[in-house]
Order: sequence, then C-alpha cells, then structure tokens
Amino acid sequence: KVIMAEVKETELEVAFKLFDQDKDGLVTTEELKMLIEKVGGCMSEGEARGMMRQANKDSNGGIDYSEFRKLWAIVRGEEEDELEIRQDFRRVDLDGNGFITKEEMLAVISDCDYFVSDKLVEAQKCIAELDVDQDGQVSYPEFILVWK
Repeated sequence: KVIMAEVKETELEVAFKLFDQDKDGLVTTEELKMLIEKVGGCMSEGEARGMMRQANKDSNGGIDYSEFRKLWAIVRGEEEDELEIRQDFRRVDLDGNGFITKEEMLAVISDCDYFVSDKLVEAQKCIAELDVDQDGQVSYPEFILVWK
C-alpha cells in the first residue's frame, strides 16, 4: 500500500526525466537497469523486466509517462521506509523547494559533529554522490534512488 497522493506531479516529472535517459518519452528495461547501476545498485535483467511488466499496461516494451507512477511506486518501496527517507530529505531541504543545494548540505553538515575535516569539501562530496543528473542540486527522486 503506497500513498500516491504524497507523490507530487513535479516529483514524478523529475523522476521520469532521470529514468528516460534518451528523452524519447519511454523508460525501457535497459534505462531502468542503467540508472540503478549508476546510483550504485544492482538489478538483474529478470528483476528489471518484472518491474517493467508490473507498470507497463499496454505491453509496448516501455513505460510512458502515464504508466510511470506505478513504476515509481515500485522503486520507492514500502510506505514506512519511504516516509522515513522523505523526512530525512526534508531535514536537509531547508527552504522546502524540493531540491537540496550545496549550501543547504553545508548548513546541515556545519551543525553536525560527525564531519571533522573541511565541511565545504564534505558538502560538495555529498552533493556529488547524490546528484545523479549532475545539475548541481539533489531532487527527491535522486535522493531516494541513491538512498535505496
């Protein structure tokens, strides 16, 4: 059981763009596997095909935007885990705009005793690890993909 209302349309659009790497309007099994591997995960061909089958209503071999909500729900996982991850994201997204910037990461790291070396360097490293599309900020879809 996943709370679909929690997923805002803009979040869905950002996530779709991350998955649809060739920008053709369809997410393929290969694109799904490539993105999971890019964030350090591992997914077999069978697992990827299984996820795609669950979301692909018209069996055309790809997930279009109208079908993507289902795939995104599967990727996001169990409701309790996802709510915890979303809370962690909100703690770092200080201005609440749906993106974590280097400055926000630095502000959070500055308040944390865990990081003892150069905190700006640590903030930049954190953003670099999470910023899948390399646009200089971290969206919630990027955050959850790397987190999982």
